[in-house]
Amino acid sequence: MTGSLSMMMLDTTVVGVALPTIQVDLQMSSAMAGWLVTSFVLTLACLLAIGGRLGDRFGRLRIYRVAVLAFAMASVWCGLSTSGWSMMAGRIVQGAAAACMQPAATAIVIAAFPAGKRGMAMAMFFGISLLFLVAGPIIGGVVIETAGWPWIFFLNIPVAAVSLLLTIGITGPFRRAHARAFDALGALLLLLGLPTLVLGLEWAAQPPSQLGWIARLLVLPGIMLTVGFILRCLRCTSPLLNLNPLRDRVLLGESLVLMCLNVIMVGQSVYGIVYLQEVLGWSPLEAGLGGMALMIPVLVIIGPAGRMYDRRGARPLLKMALPLAILGLLIEVPALLLESYPLLAVGMVLLGIGMTATTTPCNTDALSRATGTQRGEVSGLIQTIRMLGASLGIVLFTAAIALFMQYTVDHNDPAFTMHPDIASQALQGDLEAAEKLRAIAPKLAESISDARRNGMATAFGVQVIIAGIAMCIALVWVHTLPPTSDTTNSEQGD
Repeated sequence: MTGSLSMMMLDTTVVGVALPTIQVDLQMSSAMAGWLVTSFVLTLACLLAIGGRLGDRFGRLRIYRVAVLAFAMASVWCGLSTSGWSMMAGRIVQGAAAACMQPAATAIVIAAFPAGKRGMAMAMFFGISLLFLVAGPIIGGVVIETAGWPWIFFLNIPVAAVSLLLTIGITGPFRRAHARAFDALGALLLLLGLPTLVLGLEWAAQPPSQLGWIARLLVLPGIMLTVGFILRCLRCTSPLLNLNPLRDRVLLGESLVLMCLNVIMVGQSVYGIVYLQEVLGWSPLEAGLGGMALMIPVLVIIGPAGRMYDRRGARPLLKMALPLAILGLLIEVPALLLESYPLLAVGMVLLGIGMTATTTPCNTDALSRATGTQRGEVSGLIQTIRMLGASLGIVLFTAAIALFMQYTVDHNDPAFTMHPDIASQALQGDLEAAEKLRAIAPKLAESISDARRNGMATAFGVQVIIAGIAMCIALVWVHTLPPTSDTTNSEQGD
């Protein structure tokens, strides 16, 4: 089961390293390049509920195998893309496949272990996958500089092949849920609402000259459609996304904490690497090595965090870990402004420890509260909430950078008139254009670089507030004891 998560972890970090290179090679704007990440996580958010239902209905292992194969084929599609739109389409297919893989894999692992051993089991499940997360930046840097960015997607092929081979001979216990009607209206509201809302939020921060007011008003219908979906789920007898588990205040609190942490983690893993390349001027390999300060603590802490959850439950871990994450973020903000990597690395280490010691216990405890027959569906619910947070995390960075570009860069500078194409490309994050502009208009180039840096620092500052909200939710709503019994592990074969 670690194969699916390993591919997703690998994609998260290597795409972050490759983003500036892909943007230049496929001639994409900075906003469109960000959507290579957003399209993936937004598709996950929209389809995880359906993916969880498919696993519960048709068999989790069967759905898992089909989804792994689909993810591998979509990876080939991305690697062979010659335009930004083709790449984005491939990323959407990857997201759809991942939406079926993740709930099934997580539910299978939870079902295979008794309650007192699930913390360590989930630590192993995430820990093996996190090897790919940790190695991703270095692998991405080496691959980009030696073989080219398409090979970061081709790396998924051997991982998928090994994952499928390892499932041969696996049998239950993975009981299917009872068949239920499919809520087509709910699916339509979800598929229209979330993308419209996220797209509207991002476009709202773009310069007026680039988008009309109709595009900016997408936020309102996005909110209405999303609220309509929530009401549909509450009133429908067979909803697409069963929200009843969220009546459990502990599960609701843990889901919201995970959502807040995903806002932070996705932004950090993608734009932290982008910062090292675009602001500090590091190569992809150097940026990958620099990102290890965030990734290595994840691998070191996840095992002890799982064992501590098995002994003491989630709350004690959260009380220690979330303040560490907040401290790490508080250190990162001045480090970004001062362009000091040593100080930034200290913040990244503290953040990595705090995030890992929070995420694993929250996820494990939330899934352990579900019955065996509906565990795939609850997994889909939790991951939908998490991926919505990831989508908003990317929007936060793209919006902050766009706002600083709009209001702090002097668009009346003569260099815009003399070199409009180069200046516009530099504004969009084209590294080659930025270097050319630095040679012919150093003052304007410096202004653009400062705006990009300040935008990222502002986004990191907002993350401090989000982490504070997560800590308040955890202290008020997450009251759990160590798991001592298991009433949901008697399940028949898939």
